[in-house]
Amino acid sequence: MSKTKIYKDIPVILTTETEQLFDFELGESGQVGQYAKISSEGHELIIGVDLSYLDGDMPEKWRQPAVQKLLALVRDDNKTIGDLN
Repeated sequence: MSKTKIYKDIPVILTTETEQLFDFELGESGQVGQYAKISSEGHELIIGVDLSYLDGDMPEKWRQPAVQKLLALVRDDNKTIGDLN
């Protein structure tokens, strides 16, 4: 059984004046292997474990801030899990 990790309504700073809520899903698919799906305001971006673009219609200007937030979430989550062991 594959595991899916979901982060909902995470604020991402897009510009100095703009913050927007994003959802992040980490999972595994038989077709693409491990992936992350990032979505906001009806747009989505699907990337592979190596951060390569797989699919989606997310505006270019949202992609880098959203991926950076995803990496921070995963890094912080791994630290928390490590601290519990």
